[in-house]
Amino acid sequence: MAHKLPVTLPLAAGWRGFVSGIAAFTAGLRLVLPGGGLFRHAILPVLLTLVILTSIAIASFFAVHSWLEPFLAQWEWPAWLSWLGGALAFIVAILAAYFLLEPVMTLLGPLFIDPVCEKVHVRYTGRALYGRRSAQAFLRRQWFALGQSIQWTAISLFVELPLAIIGLLTFVGVALAVAVSAMLRGVDLMDYPHSCRQMKLREKLAWVRAHPAAVAGLGGAASLCKLIPVLNLFATPAGAAGATMLMLAAEQGRSALPSQQATPSRAP
Repeated sequence: MAHKLPVTLPLAAGWRGFVSGIAAFTAGLRLVLPGGGLFRHAILPVLLTLVILTSIAIASFFAVHSWLEPFLAQWEWPAWLSWLGGALAFIVAILAAYFLLEPVMTLLGPLFIDPVCEKVHVRYTGRALYGRRSAQAFLRRQWFALGQSIQWTAISLFVELPLAIIGLLTFVGVALAVAVSAMLRGVDLMDYPHSCRQMKLREKLAWVRAHPAAVAGLGGAASLCKLIPVLNLFATPAGAAGATMLMLAAEQGRSALPSQQATPSRAP
């Protein structure tokens, strides 16, 4: 038996749509955390991502430290600043792990995140989202995910990182960084169920243009979750689950409108 969607139908615009995006992410987070029913599907990409990011962070730390040590040795630093090289290397390692979280998860998407979308779709409709894939279809999806991962890495380095630095300097920079990050992350998360549906790029963009507030709410909630240690590892599975709910809410809302319009209104 299909469950009722935890999102208001039809999918609203404006602030109500923004709240619906947050509600969808929250519902997705409850599903992928322990006891939610999808934890065993979400924990595999979380553990694998944790291993990959830890390896990247350790490699970044030693690489930056080995480069900084001879550089700092050229200057006559006070003895109490001898820890500076290690501290800078540690900060770079943490930033590398933070900004590479999304690209790594995107790369693992076809194998681990798509099944989360599938389970959510079955939960709320009783039907499969994409069903059984052929090896050729899976390879096409994985190749597309590789391109997305590279694209998200570029966005992290050339968009999000500069915005984060600007956000440290001005209040306007903070607002701009939050808004851009929320929209980018929302669009990226919506791509999981849309790709499972094999939607073309113009169809994906049309969907985002039709529901920008819901996309921003979903991405904003995911961005906020990403700031919380440990919980941030579940942000992508939860966001993909929430994105599937938003996609279904838009579809069910459209299918309900004709029947509502066809129902004659009662006389006062």
